[in-house]
Amino acid sequence: MSRRISQSITPTTADISALRSPFVTKGVSDPVITELRGYLKDSVPGWLAKLSETQELTRDRLVEIKDAVDKRRAVYEALPEGEARDKALAALDRTQTIVDEMDTELSGANAFSGIN
Repeated sequence: MSRRISQSITPTTADISALRSPFVTKGVSDPVITELRGYLKDSVPGWLAKLSETQELTRDRLVEIKDAVDKRRAVYEALPEGEARDKALAALDRTQTIVDEMDTELSGANAFSGIN
């Protein structure tokens, strides 16, 4: 027969509450989920939903979109790997590419127009 050594601790009611509380599933009413939804919503410039092909974008507006991409990317990258995460990151990559292209075109236009 082999020897067995065991050490353990018996948690108190307060210990159990403290150990469980960050992991309790609260569903759609979870304040952290509510805060996350608000953060994602607030990260998007309000004017973006109404953007059309008849409007022009300034560099400041492109910066607003880039900031929104950066904020969302930070959240999406924290998600576990999977199809939803990959699709969300790919959409952000496409948006970032378009913003970069537009910014480059604006830089070229400013160089030729004498505008800084």
